[in-house]
Amino acid sequence: PDLASLRPLLDKAHQRQFLHQLDLPIPVSLPLGGNTDLNPLNEQIAFPAVLKARRHGYDGQGTRVIQSAAELESIWSQAPPRLWLLEEWVPFDRELAVVAARNSQGQISIFPIVETQQHQQICHRVLIPAEIPEPLQAQIQEIVSRILEGLQVIGLFGIELFLVGEDKVLINEISPRTHNSGHYSLEACGVSQFEQHLRAICDLPLSDPSLICGSAVMVNLLGLESGDADYGERQEQLEQFPGAHLHWYGKAESRPGRKLGHVTVCLEDQVDRQGVLAIAAELESIWYGDQEKI
Repeated sequence: PDLASLRPLLDKAHQRQFLHQLDLPIPVSLPLGGNTDLNPLNEQIAFPAVLKARRHGYDGQGTRVIQSAAELESIWSQAPPRLWLLEEWVPFDRELAVVAARNSQGQISIFPIVETQQHQQICHRVLIPAEIPEPLQAQIQEIVSRILEGLQVIGLFGIELFLVGEDKVLINEISPRTHNSGHYSLEACGVSQFEQHLRAICDLPLSDPSLICGSAVMVNLLGLESGDADYGERQEQLEQFPGAHLHWYGKAESRPGRKLGHVTVCLEDQVDRQGVLAIAAELESIWYGDQEKI
């Protein structure tokens, strides 16, 4: 993507303003700067609320839940001057994500909508496809198309959403890049998100991103300890799991919570959400053993 497409996204407050201009559904949010008077803001947003660094935040970094106006004022008085975004707490039922590409001819290609499950603000599982009704799928696809057209994107973007109740969605974040929630596409789709990105930026026709299996599940493999552990035994067990495709990133060091790889299991039939969750739990039991997991 060129700089004009990226400019509205680098600062979370600017990203919210851009989405508001497109009349797209977003949480209530208030930008905060170094000289902001908090007193009026406390009357505009309910607590608990979420305080986010407007720049350089990912995997939950720079994000914290604020329980009260007093807690916000305490943090504000101690923190160094910084740009923040104060956002309403969204009581979502599920988190959804989708990756989509657009080329210079205006062709848009949208991958299946997936459900992501987070633990301590890090993605642990991706369930493919998300078990949502067709009208909601169409609504999300329309939102995605409007974002890519509004930005005049060339390339592939990841978009995260909150699902509130059965049919209300709010946009959480836009990532101008290939996305962790789309890694499953390497095996489960007719084209991977990585090839699709290259097709978009090389001005080639975009390929069909539909699922080529009934359903799938992806589990991120997070570091369990600090050091140079290769987790070889766990990798071997995962490779032996029926239908599993293991991707190991070859990072030099492990640390707790660091993404070291992922494993995707493709299923011939369309398995319901509970069945896919059961497979995710099996994969996690191999990886985490008795350690904490969702």
